[in-house]
Amino acid sequence: MRQPIVSAINIVSIDLPLQRPIVSSVGHYTKWPFIITEITLDNGVVGNSYICPYLVNYTRPIASMIRELFKIFENKPLAPSDFYETGMRQLSLLGRSGIAMYALAALDIAFWDASAKNADLPLCEHLGGTIAEVKAYNSGGLWLLTPEQLAVEAQELRKEGDFSSLKIRLGRKTLDQDLRAIEAVRGQMSSDDDLLCDFNQVLSFTEAIRRLHGLDDQGLYWFEEPIPYYEFRNYAELRQRISTPLILGENFHGIDHATLSLELGSGDAIMPDLMRIGGISGWLKTAALAEAYKKPLSSHLYHEVSAHLMRVTPTADYLEWMN
Repeated sequence: MRQPIVSAINIVSIDLPLQRPIVSSVGHYTKWPFIITEITLDNGVVGNSYICPYLVNYTRPIASMIRELFKIFENKPLAPSDFYETGMRQLSLLGRSGIAMYALAALDIAFWDASAKNADLPLCEHLGGTIAEVKAYNSGGLWLLTPEQLAVEAQELRKEGDFSSLKIRLGRKTLDQDLRAIEAVRGQMSSDDDLLCDFNQVLSFTEAIRRLHGLDDQGLYWFEEPIPYYEFRNYAELRQRISTPLILGENFHGIDHATLSLELGSGDAIMPDLMRIGGISGWLKTAALAEAYKKPLSSHLYHEVSAHLMRVTPTADYLEWMN
């Protein structure tokens, strides 16, 4: 059967107000940027994707990069896996990270969406999996707020979709402040519910040793990115000093970062981000690595697509859900 031809692209950039502003160690944000990509095939099928590059002032150059990269695939038969490999080779001189990787991811997700629609299948079935429930937690709040604010938000987040598991952001000025924040959220949860935490890379290695020791008995599901993500050897050292699992990976730019981290034993689990890892093709390669290294894999953002990918990820753990 003839594969449809990739014939056109349309890109729209928008900034949406956040229901709950982000208040974290990396900044305070009230809006969230979206770049929406539509790929049209010659049979009328349209594949869609969206990426969120965090900073509202940088959508224009990323959209321009998407348009330029699309020219390589225009008027060619749809072949997402082949397109990904071609794109990675094309990006070698630019570097396989940053906005170049974001652009490839935007196209890759849209190509796979078009491929699944052309086959008239849900994405997970198109990739060889089946539709079923995935374990998920609500990540749509619990930023660096007061204990009183956290208690109210924890109640709200649990009611959104009947979630039992939540994620809190840590890394305040003192250990005591983090402990009081945990206590406020725990007060709204059952004893067998999972509470995950994210430090957003705010600690130095020396600070992390002290802080994580002070939190190691809190029964948290994991410590996420306590130190800068690229300090892979320091992550490996931290793992030897604490008992709570360490997770990193949302800042892996492509499978090269994932490979290095896994080779060095940097984390107990990994968390690829669909945009930064290189789209669906990059995710599938990373999932294979996670299986080879026997590491649980959780998702970062993009729950509409990631839910499908978790169903074809052998070591799938938690889906991050954020409204």
